[in-house]
Amino acid sequence: MKYRTTTLAFILATTMAGSAGLAVAQNAGGKAEIYSLMPDTALSGLIDPNMPDRTDIEKAWPKKPATTDKIKVGWTEITMGNPFFVELIKGAQKAAEGSNLDLDVQVADGDLQRQCSQIDTFVTQAKDVIVVDPTDTLGIAACINRAVDAGIPVVAIGTVPSDKARVLTTITPNPYENGFGAGQYIAKDAGQSPIVAALIIGVVGNSTSESRLNGMVSGIVWQRVQDLGLKMTKEEAMLRGYKLFQSAKQSGSFKDDELKFEVVAMSEGKWTEEGGLAASEDMLTAHGSSLTHIIADNDWMGLGALRALRNIGSDGKIKVATSADGNRIALDEIKKGNLLVTGTFSGEQMGVSTSVFLKKIFNENLDAQNLPLGSYFPASAITKENVDQFIDPNPDNKFYKFEVSPILNIKQIREQAAK
Repeated sequence: MKYRTTTLAFILATTMAGSAGLAVAQNAGGKAEIYSLMPDTALSGLIDPNMPDRTDIEKAWPKKPATTDKIKVGWTEITMGNPFFVELIKGAQKAAEGSNLDLDVQVADGDLQRQCSQIDTFVTQAKDVIVVDPTDTLGIAACINRAVDAGIPVVAIGTVPSDKARVLTTITPNPYENGFGAGQYIAKDAGQSPIVAALIIGVVGNSTSESRLNGMVSGIVWQRVQDLGLKMTKEEAMLRGYKLFQSAKQSGSFKDDELKFEVVAMSEGKWTEEGGLAASEDMLTAHGSSLTHIIADNDWMGLGALRALRNIGSDGKIKVATSADGNRIALDEIKKGNLLVTGTFSGEQMGVSTSVFLKKIFNENLDAQNLPLGSYFPASAITKENVDQFIDPNPDNKFYKFEVSPILNIKQIREQAAK
């Protein structure tokens, strides 16, 4: 997989067969209500244009390594039991080749105590920096802060931890914006026809899953608001979508007659194809006669939904949409017309980008003192109109083609939002 650095900013928002507007528009009347809800498990990736400064937070930065010939990196990965994470580590190692980064990768197997023990071991070993893919966004904060107090900076990846964790930043795709762009595409594809959907979430309570699905619901709402000519700002539409998603989360359904948008069921799929298959079978049994869409937060669950539809001879009758991960199988299904949309959420991109970031802060004097808690990749909706642009001719790439994007500091983010 070849990659290159581009001038795109991490906070650039969803691109959908072109470019869509930023979800960070200024509000003349003060802070929009949607931003006052943050942090929230369903809003990971939403950018507050007035985010607080992080300069004065003690983050063990700047850090002078013991020797510039070797930057000792302690890396605790959440699991290696999924192709996503295997590609993540392969990408990180590949990007570190030929540099002074020395990666020591340990696997937590989803166990918070094991991950904390690994962090403590890295402190004892006097690593120069620690990379953490959090097993628990709240529980990991104290363990991260122990390392910081010992003088070792920490970079999170994958999932933004609690704001109590004094990390330099979090390197990650954007769950909310990927969902938002996919949701807009779902609504554009449907025109003004009613949308009656079933939702498949990886795990309720997981911020990545919740933010993807909330983003999809909110993207549908915003596109419907525009198509129907309703007088509502984008932030108001996002708030309306958020409240609808909360209804689905609490009761499994919602109905918005004005927007002609209804969710009749919501089920967990554990991020797997088998989980998506089982969830879809149950929801098709109960609601198959009325469904227009099955909306899943990742490709594997979406592929499970496609299997369920094929098993009952209903493929093509109910549309399936996802907002991540952009894996090669999903891209092929989009090209065939079986899957409506997915989003860019590659493990390899995350691993490569993390190693590139480490090289920049240690070797190229990138100032990491005032970076946002979450530094998000540009989000893109992958559809039949643009899928060919994302398919890598290199078959070894299990996901999409990508470019490594530099991180903006908080001052730059505010300036971007003000334009």
